[in-house]
Amino acid sequence: MKILIIEDDPELALILTNYLTKYDMEVIGAEDPYIGLSLLTQHDFDLIILDLTLPGMDGLEVIPKIREITNIPIIISSA
Repeated sequence: MKILIIEDDPELALILTNYLTKYDMEVIGAEDPYIGLSLLTQHDFDLIILDLTLPGMDGLEVIPKIREITNIPIIISSA
């Protein structure tokens, strides 16, 4: 399974990455929503973990842009 994590908190992104890779999941991370959207056009992901509080674009604004590219499941991460 290939997972995209869009999370601006490096510590939380690392925790998620470490946990998921223990279960043989491939994880690619983006601290910026624009980079995350770009990665969606370059890779075939099975799941997105999306933070709601992102710099430059709120996570809720990112969802419709993701849906323009793909219809894969999104898990919302919120502090």
